[in-house]
Amino acid sequence: MRPDNLTMISNSLAERKKATGLGFRSLFLHAWDLEDEGVDRMLDWMRAAGLNTLCLASTYHHGWFVHPHHTGHRAFMTEGDVCYFRPRKRYYQHTRLRLKPSRLCVKKDWFDEVGKRLDPDMRLVAWTIGAHNTSLGLEFPELTQRNVYGDSLPHALCPANRDVREYLKAIVRDLAANYPLWGVQLEAFGWMGFSHGHHHERDLVGLSSLERELMGLCVCDACSVQAEREGVEMNLVKRAIKETLDGCFREAPNRPKNHPASLAELEATHPALKRFLTWRTVFIQLFISEIKRSSLKGTNCRLLLQTEFDPSLKGLVDGFGCGAYQKSAAETARICRDARKNIPTEWNGLIQCFIQLGMDVPKSATQLRQIIEAVWKQGCNGINFYNRSESPPKMLAWLAKILPAFKG
Repeated sequence: MRPDNLTMISNSLAERKKATGLGFRSLFLHAWDLEDEGVDRMLDWMRAAGLNTLCLASTYHHGWFVHPHHTGHRAFMTEGDVCYFRPRKRYYQHTRLRLKPSRLCVKKDWFDEVGKRLDPDMRLVAWTIGAHNTSLGLEFPELTQRNVYGDSLPHALCPANRDVREYLKAIVRDLAANYPLWGVQLEAFGWMGFSHGHHHERDLVGLSSLERELMGLCVCDACSVQAEREGVEMNLVKRAIKETLDGCFREAPNRPKNHPASLAELEATHPALKRFLTWRTVFIQLFISEIKRSSLKGTNCRLLLQTEFDPSLKGLVDGFGCGAYQKSAAETARICRDARKNIPTEWNGLIQCFIQLGMDVPKSATQLRQIIEAVWKQGCNGINFYNRSESPPKMLAWLAKILPAFKG
């Protein structure tokens, strides 16, 4: 098949798996896409393109983006740390933290606008950014992650703080109780890393991936108190982290003899650190369980995570994900296989693969078709394309021609 012959999309492919296909075919969008394009026109384009889900940002962080097809600009800085719906104050009574509505919501509530136009063939998912919030981190530094040196990570609220958890639960409840959501997709509802992309972010030491991880590892008072209640010796945890980092800073550009190269290596010689990291994992699992049981109570809204399948959450979470940004079809196939291999056959939730449209991948319509086919053949039942605003228009045109062949 010639690369430009987009109409001849593998009839044999459709024949082989006509009944299954990709049941979840989604596109990441922002309110500014809807404002620019118009909700009706956007929905019409999505239906024609074989998409059946809007993954619409309900909250979003700061960003400086290139928009190659917006009618009014090409470079865009987001408002940062705002919401794109109209929050109801009654949900936030148990936290000091408050949502700030976007200027785009002065005249329209975009979730309401989309919700009024949904039909059985189109779903709405609230893509919700949680603890990643620099504005609130600067306003409430006592609620941010703090590393072993006591440094605040201003972009990262710490979920060990009750105010933060109540705030995140309130956002989910506000969305699920007031809009016709198929699901809410959580991003950054746990601890974040040290690197963020702040203005002129710089490291002349040359920190390794382990050292960056340790620089961001939160040992704030809230984390320390709760971990110690579960038997974690936090004095030993902090000592292990600090000794490792101090050695790095002292000897850079070299490293001390026997300096650990990975977290697993450091855990092997410091069991208290391993117990602490296990506590963190269980803590977030319990928090996700709390969101499911309280924030989504009495609704039909599904709970979707962007992380890999977690057996401990299989009875609570309705969907997991795997990422294949800037990956070839072969690499995408491997990622999807790995995502599926530990999932029990009786679990029938959503496994979506995230595909980025941009940064030189896909390079052609043929490659995009091969990537989508890899997702489908390796057992993922959903695909989510990132994202409408930033993707080159040619790639969006390829998607619109190719994806309809993969409908269920």
